Parts: sequence; C-alpha cells; structure tokens
Amino acid sequence: MRGERNTMHRWLPLLVAVPVIMALATTGCGRKTVGEVNGKKISQQEYYKVLERMAVPLTQGENPVRDPTGRLIREQAGYLALRMLVDRQIVLEMAEKEKVMPTEEEINKELERQKKLPGFNERLKTLGYTQDDLKEDIKVELAAFKLLTKGVTVSDDEVKRAYQQNIQQFTIPAQVQVGLILVDNRKTLNEVQDMLKKGQDFHVVALQKSVKLPNMPQGGGVWLRETDDTFKQFPQLWQVLQKTPIGSITPPQSIKLPSAQGKMVDGWVIFKVLDRKQRQVRPLDEVKEDLRRLLMQSKSKRPLARELMQMRAQAKVSFEIPRFNRRWQEDMKQLQQQIQQAPPAVATPTTPSVGGATP
Repeated sequence: MRGERNTMHRWLPLLVAVPVIMALATTGCGRKTVGEVNGKKISQQEYYKVLERMAVPLTQGENPVRDPTGRLIREQAGYLALRMLVDRQIVLEMAEKEKVMPTEEEINKELERQKKLPGFNERLKTLGYTQDDLKEDIKVELAAFKLLTKGVTVSDDEVKRAYQQNIQQFTIPAQVQVGLILVDNRKTLNEVQDMLKKGQDFHVVALQKSVKLPNMPQGGGVWLRETDDTFKQFPQLWQVLQKTPIGSITPPQSIKLPSAQGKMVDGWVIFKVLDRKQRQVRPLDEVKEDLRRLLMQSKSKRPLARELMQMRAQAKVSFEIPRFNRRWQEDMKQLQQQIQQAPPAVATPTTPSVGGATP
C-alpha cells in the first residue's frame, strides 16, 4: 500500500538480531537466558521472538542509521526488546499480586473473539505470529486492562446509549473500487481516450500513460471511500462514480492531485469502476465488547501508567550484556528523577474514540 536505487533502505529484523545475538554468545556459551526481572528469567527464545518482529532500518544509503542520541539503531533494537520484556513481566507481576491475572478461559475467549475480526489470519501471518504467540500477547493485554479497570463496571444500557450516540463511528462508508488514469496535459488525454476507444486494456493504458500517485498501484484496483478527502474537495467525482455501472469507464474529470513525486498535478482523471460496496452500519452485537472496554477505560481513575513507571524504576533487573545493564541503570536514574519531580498523579482519563476499538 505505502524507486529502486543502488543503495536501498533495508528492513530486515533478523539482521538486526545478529549483532546482539553475537554479543550474547560472547558473554557465555550455552546460556539459555538473556536477563532477569525480579528473579524471573528472560529466555533467549522469547527475546529472539521479539527481535524478529521488530522491523528496524539498518542503513540509510551506505551509512548506519542512528537515533537522535547517536546510538546505532541496531543497538537500540536489542535494548528495546529487553525493555519490552521487562515491562511485560512487570504487568504480569502486578496482575498476579492484585489477583486479576487473566485465566486460560478468558484468554481463549478473547482469542476466539479476535478470530472473528476481519483480516485476522492475514494479520497473524504479517506479524509472524502463531496462535500461541498471540495468546501470550493477549494475556499481557488483558492483564493491563484488568488492572486499569479493576472495580469499574459498565451496564448494557450504557453500552447501548454510547452506541446510539456515536452511530457514525460504527458506520462503514460506501466504497468504490477503481482503476484510474491521471494525465496532466490535453495531448496525453487525447491519446488515452483514443487508446480506450480502440479497446485497449484499461490497466495497460494506465501503466503507459498515467501519472504515478503516492500509495496507489498504478492503474490497479484501489478502494476509495466516500469520506476520502479527495471527494470532499471534488464532490462531483463521487457522484460520477456512483452513477457509473461496474465495468464502465467515466468521462475525463478535472482534478488536482499530488503525484508520487510530491508535485501537484492539475489535469484530468479517468476511472474504471471495478466494484462497489454500499454504506453499512456495524450492528451493536458486533461492537458491544469493544465499546464496553472503551467505556470502562474512560471511567477508570487509576493512574496505571505512573504506577508502571514506579514499578519499573524499583524492579531488580539485570541483563547478560554489560552495556545494556549500564544503559538500564542510566535510564532508571533518569526515571527516578522524573517521578520525584512530577506532581502527584491525578487520573484524568479522556474518552477514547469509540469507533476504533482494539483488544
């Protein structure tokens, strides 16, 4: 969704892991752990899993990418992976201490709920997750949610009322799938129209003649929504697309759009309508659980983020890589100062958007 050069940006998470893995190997062959949090071991296996899912750029041109502090990004990946694992463990420890640890039944129920969401299998594949991996994430997410909303309840009437008051956020806009040809001069427009009149394939003509648009396959089938900014600026375009039968081509429409190179193209666009979806409202039963969770979070007065910061600062943490230990100590010293200087925590939860609930 979102050209080629001799030197390319690389997004190879496994390569990110290599320098850190080598460092681990030199600190002690045969070790099966990479650190410890409050007496709980961090295994190599879970550490590598986190690293493999972190898409981190290694180079920009021929130079290693650095963060604003000057550290190499590849170094950042290893340290951030360990920090993530530390935070996960702290959340689980808090949940266990407060007796809100998610049960296996709750985790399985949430897994089944997520399986029903559109694109579940595709997302799992993209993330490189197995269902067991996902269950581990669900466990941590549910633990954090139960900590945040401990003692908070939301009635069915509150859920129904919030649904009715925010119905637009549960409305899926009408959509049209199109191929398109964008030209920036009358001569090319005439050539395109002649080619199409002679029966040449729309996609082939688009590849040959169309100006390239950002984040859009040239001439290919892309879904456009009635709420897209382009249609707010050019409302007649949506009207034309709605009237055009599937499989048909629109007359040229005047338009101004940014090209893939960032320049504004003042010209004409020709669409081929490939498919159409009508506006839909997601039923209450489909969104009830997500909406209930959002309402519970908005009711919570617990400053959980501050509590987690304090728990992190107090945790007994050690890593197998000495430089990561030194960095952790530096970070925790700064964190302690922030906690001491911050005013007393007063939870002022903001009401989240009720249309984009995620577990």
